[in-house]
Amino acid sequence: MRSRPIPRLRFAAIILILACAAIVAFLVACPPVPVRPASPAPPVVPVAPAATTVPPRQTEPPPRAPVIAAATAPEHPRPEKEGLVALVLDDAGYNLEELKAFLDLPGTFTVAVLPNLPHSREAARMVLAAGKDLILHCPMEPDGGENPGPGALLVGLDPREIEARLARAFASVPGAQGMNNHMGSRATANEALMTTVIGYLKKEGRFYIDSRTTPETVGPRIAQSLGVPWAQRDVFIDDDSAPDRVRAAWSRGLDEARDRGSAILIGHVQNRAVLDILRSGEKELSGRQERLARLVDVIAQRERNPVE
Repeated sequence: MRSRPIPRLRFAAIILILACAAIVAFLVACPPVPVRPASPAPPVVPVAPAATTVPPRQTEPPPRAPVIAAATAPEHPRPEKEGLVALVLDDAGYNLEELKAFLDLPGTFTVAVLPNLPHSREAARMVLAAGKDLILHCPMEPDGGENPGPGALLVGLDPREIEARLARAFASVPGAQGMNNHMGSRATANEALMTTVIGYLKKEGRFYIDSRTTPETVGPRIAQSLGVPWAQRDVFIDDDSAPDRVRAAWSRGLDEARDRGSAILIGHVQNRAVLDILRSGEKELSGRQERLARLVDVIAQRERNPVE
């Protein structure tokens, strides 16, 4: 008996089913590897044309200006470290005309006025009116018995008498910030007398300048121990009043100020050579490392940096 042929459509369906089964079996046996997504590309920032770019705000300080060349610097630049020169003019009070010649000058200096003289009070007034510093030039006992002047402080005086004489002396030189000694080579070497003097200055809030008329002075040591502002003379510029000797001593004082940071120089209002130095002082000091200064500034500097 002849078999019946399978219709073509059914045959095609069977082939398709077998093909699909084969594909499914392959996928089960070999699963596909998952594909990671690619990293996104950085965004593109549009660049403005160079002609229209605005500079960003600076977050750091601008660069320093270039240093001026030495050729264009001032002829006499101010030095980094200056030497202070405190000039004290002693013996004012005898003659107002001599004093006025100094007070007409613009420089910085201190005038020490003798007390209890006919011109003491007026001299003090003139000094302050001229804008200069004023101290008492206190007469004190010297070696040798020479008379130092009215109201002098003498060795052996009762402490109450010493204080009374100091009070009268300062009253006749009103406005004095402190004092230095006139003569006094014996008095300043006396422990008891100087303890009374420095103690009085401490109570009155005044400073002490030792003229060093003797190397035996105890004034600086006592002032230091009692906490009284003090300093001492470095150079007498007119021990010898000859003009060339005065100028040489002045130059030595300037050198000390340069080398040590400060110098206290003492001259006298009776000396014409000292006046001539001050008249040319600004020109002479121009370009140097020294300048005229107040006594209080020198005292303050020496408290910070003691002079050996």
